[in-house]
Amino acid sequence: MSKAGLNWQGDELKAQLIEQLKSALGEIGLRVEGEAKKELQPGHGVLTGTLRRSLHAAAPSYDFAGDDVTPSESSPERGNQAPEAELLGDRLMIAVGSGLVYALPVHQGHGDFAGYHYLTNALDRVAPQALDIVRKHTGGKR
Repeated sequence: MSKAGLNWQGDELKAQLIEQLKSALGEIGLRVEGEAKKELQPGHGVLTGTLRRSLHAAAPSYDFAGDDVTPSESSPERGNQAPEAELLGDRLMIAVGSGLVYALPVHQGHGDFAGYHYLTNALDRVAPQALDIVRKHTGGKR
């Protein structure tokens, strides 16, 4: 009589799924970044383009404050790079934002700023695509 055995691969499958979900979340972050940049146009939150170029997706542990620069037409492009999602506890997370001191006032509308809600609007546009993006990265079916 032969003995039946179980070849447990739960840990390997969990690690593989986490990597797939990190990849999906990275794509979602890049899409939110792109949509937020579309929100910021001349006459609508853009004077020099520094804020738009500063927007990027990153790991939640990223120090956005280190990105603060003086507004200029030649400030660096920080985005368009695949971000690394992080597993924090039992949650995978990504951050999208800017380290410029005036980024939040432009978003929310304080003082001379109108309040363009460029990040919220971008997230609202990308959110309906999120499940399909996850399915694409995990091989899930519709």
